[in-house]
Amino acid sequence: MAATRSTKKNARKPWHGFAIEIGPDTDLGGEGLLMYEYASSGYTPVAAVSTPNEAQEIAASYKPQVAGRFRLWARGIDGKYIMVPVVIDGRRR
Repeated sequence: MAATRSTKKNARKPWHGFAIEIGPDTDLGGEGLLMYEYASSGYTPVAAVSTPNEAQEIAASYKPQVAGRFRLWARGIDGKYIMVPVVIDGRRR
């Protein structure tokens, strides 16, 4: 029984490597990176951002030359940059 409690307590949080759940206005501590990922592989940095909403606004004004998608990266709880699980579609809200 004790092993079951330990497993549940140490289970990975649902926030994909971040200490808190990331919402549209969550402060990324100035360490958010908006990237444009090309469909044919490769990527280019677009901007450093503070929130997912700011990333959305910048993506809306960015005009890429080739097909691809936007990705938002930020530093996780283990100190590595990981992808933020939010949709950045480049449309103004």
